[in-house]
Amino acid sequence: MQAAVALLSGRYRLSRREVVAVCEDLLGAPLAVGSVDGLCRATAAALAEPVAELAVAIRDVPVAHADETGWKQAGQRQWLWVVTTTLLTVFTLAASRGRGVITGLLGEDFGGRLVSDRYSAYGWLPLEQRQVCWAHLRRDFAALLHGGPSAAELGLALLDLTDQIFAAWQQARAEPATPAARQRLSETLAPLQAEMRALLEAGQQQRAAKPAGLSRSLLQVWPALWTFVHVPGVEPTNNAAERALRPAVLWRKGCFGTQSDGGNQFVTRLLSVAATCRQQQRPLLAYLTAVCTAAQLGQPSPSLLPTPALTLPQAA
Repeated sequence: MQAAVALLSGRYRLSRREVVAVCEDLLGAPLAVGSVDGLCRATAAALAEPVAELAVAIRDVPVAHADETGWKQAGQRQWLWVVTTTLLTVFTLAASRGRGVITGLLGEDFGGRLVSDRYSAYGWLPLEQRQVCWAHLRRDFAALLHGGPSAAELGLALLDLTDQIFAAWQQARAEPATPAARQRLSETLAPLQAEMRALLEAGQQQRAAKPAGLSRSLLQVWPALWTFVHVPGVEPTNNAAERALRPAVLWRKGCFGTQSDGGNQFVTRLLSVAATCRQQQRPLLAYLTAVCTAAQLGQPSPSLLPTPALTLPQAA
């Protein structure tokens, strides 16, 4: 029952009163609204250990995706951060959108590659360890179309190059991941890289602030645009993190945020566990039931770290 209540509240984002109605109508188990809240808090406490394990393990992955979105606690501004990999996902809520949150999640000595947008909080990593999201860049290029003739000309040229880059990447992605395939991708992209650099160098000389500023900023992070060409497992977009945030955004729209630190714990731990179970193809209700049972019996919580059949590669 505790696991079912947590699932209905956290995974399916039902209100406390809706959970009460489902439990009574579907399960024949009448509950008070306060009991629903108590069961959610108990589940959050039971998930503390396995989520803490995830937070440690995610620091050693070779490739991570990160993003953040707004949240509110008792009407006050908060930020919901996510770091996701192939088999692990960790959420955290913080009052800050600053660099300290992401370095706290990944560790100052993070040795892998990070895929993100160009937000300055991610700039603590060397450019060689970053991959800037090309989906975000495409939106920036499209915005130039509304900035006057010279900006629009630059935007059109950059959009055309972006389409060619994506086409080359999709073709390489469809092939077996071999050094030869990666070399072919590098050779295909070399002239496109040269053309884009020339466009940006010319663009930073424009009088209009928008195209000049965008061109200048992209030249400053130039190596981080092309990490996906050389490093296996790195993708050119941050879609993984954006998809991970989608359930959280829907939850936020329905509940308008949380009211307490306890509510924050339930949100971040349920989101982390639900996403990780989905990545590892584990039944979420079965896992929550095992965690709640272990907590009630005073036993160790079942781990969410990958099993030998789900090998988690280590960072180089």
